[in-house]
Amino acid sequence: MEKMLATALILQTGNLCTSLARSVKNAAWCLLAVSLGAAQSSFAQELEPITIAYTINLVSDKYGNATLGKVETELSKTEQGYAVSSATKAQGIAAILMGSNYQEACEFGVNEGRAISSAYAGGRRDLKDYVVGFDWQARKVTFEDGDSLDMPQGYVVDNCNMLFAAALLRDAEQLDDSLYIVDGKSKRIRGYRLKSSTEELLATDFGEFNTRKIVFERELKPERTLTFWLSPEYSYVPLKMVERRRKRTTTFMVDDIES
Repeated sequence: MEKMLATALILQTGNLCTSLARSVKNAAWCLLAVSLGAAQSSFAQELEPITIAYTINLVSDKYGNATLGKVETELSKTEQGYAVSSATKAQGIAAILMGSNYQEACEFGVNEGRAISSAYAGGRRDLKDYVVGFDWQARKVTFEDGDSLDMPQGYVVDNCNMLFAAALLRDAEQLDDSLYIVDGKSKRIRGYRLKSSTEELLATDFGEFNTRKIVFERELKPERTLTFWLSPEYSYVPLKMVERRRKRTTTFMVDDIES
């Protein structure tokens, strides 16, 4: 889940995301701002502002057991919907492979219970390594260098807002299409199909929580899974995430939460 380590940024969210939205020249953003702004009364019922920090651990055939670092992610409200700012402080193997710090920021709205990405950027030193836009009319994921990807049919989210897109899947059994995650760093889109949705008691360092556990299988590679433990107490934001591959398992476990 090295790619998932790129959930990162500690900056002033309001000014950052305003400039980010301007940097992504996407006509669909204007349309979303109008339509989602009109529906802002529903946002409060969907997600609440929150700051959540995770410790990231790796179990790997190659590297053994290792702590990769910590990631802190903040969700705030904007006039158009929501903004996310995240910062990863890597250590050990992750610091060697990726550098000690990584940051990401994004903006999105919510329409009919789904996250609608509008702007997304990230990098090691600042938010200029990749800048991603979403043209929903043409169903294109666009990059600042002119490259683009076709959006598949399904629930398309991005690596930055993925936590909160997952939180909106509180009724995951109703998801009858695939979940697609846009990775700005590698310029690819990963697809997953829902495998199961169950209730599970999750033990954390600050207590036990009833959670909705949802498991996704990677398209064409069912041995790879992505699992979220969603907490009703915290607007269904995941308290734990696990990505399993054949030779490694990466776990994000909550160690601090403020809402």
